[in-house]
Amino acid sequence: MKLTARSLALVLAVASGACQAQAHAQAAAPSSPPELLAVGAQAHQVQAATAGAGRYTVIFESGFGTDLRAWRKVAPEVAKSARVLTYSRAGHGASQARPEPRTIEQNTTELEQLIAAAKLAPPFILVGHSYGGLLMRSFAARHPGQVAGMVLVDPADERFNPALRKLDAERAAADDRQFAGFVPPKFLPEYKLLQPVLDSGTLPLSGKLPDVPVVVLTSVQQADKPMFFLETAPAVAIKKDLHADFLRQFSKGEHVVTAKSGHNIQLEEPELVVAAVNKVIAAADAQAAQASRRQALQP
Repeated sequence: MKLTARSLALVLAVASGACQAQAHAQAAAPSSPPELLAVGAQAHQVQAATAGAGRYTVIFESGFGTDLRAWRKVAPEVAKSARVLTYSRAGHGASQARPEPRTIEQNTTELEQLIAAAKLAPPFILVGHSYGGLLMRSFAARHPGQVAGMVLVDPADERFNPALRKLDAERAAADDRQFAGFVPPKFLPEYKLLQPVLDSGTLPLSGKLPDVPVVVLTSVQQADKPMFFLETAPAVAIKKDLHADFLRQFSKGEHVVTAKSGHNIQLEEPELVVAAVNKVIAAADAQAAQASRRQALQP
């Protein structure tokens, strides 16, 4: 079966993957050259790039199977008003592979190590695409006091696979069998650890997410001839509804829906992601100002 670029991106989006994003990302480097940082007790080499300056540090987390270059159209614009960090997870891009199992918890720990090695200080704005959205939520739950806002770009949602099975178990199972065959061998061990989490409907978080400004961007682009259950209108509607429901836990949440982009909004409509980051920064500033005023009024 021949896959279109859109179908392939959607296939690996279910695995929180993005092979289409990976192909795009490898076509060009970011504006500021990345460097290799020694991270953790074993001094593992991590490919990272920092740029810009400002009150906030914006941390970008790429989707499954993609490296820091996935943000090449977004990070340089955000760096005009904030400090930014893009990086490649272990075994991605030029980052050294690490022996630990590639779980959500381990990836979160390694991000913590990178932040320490790069000497980055909060407040942080977290930006995650697809699987990266799960990782940003994991970090935020561990460090709620360090996070000033989040932008989630067509994020993976742990409730999606169970919802698809409830809608049509046979078609969802058929998709699962095909998806496993499309995951690149290099990332198959990580996929096998991630898939049970996505199937369980529960994300292993260490705590509650902070009530900070959040923007979720959702692609509702329709395939002319859906090749997978994931691409059908009912499945896309479920994703949209789950994203909207996720936002209800935040006092300041905004849902941006686009039919012009597929799963990789940061590549197809980067201006939407840049605008979302700027909105979150402005809302975080307003929230911080309100907190300062309340504190000043206390006896």
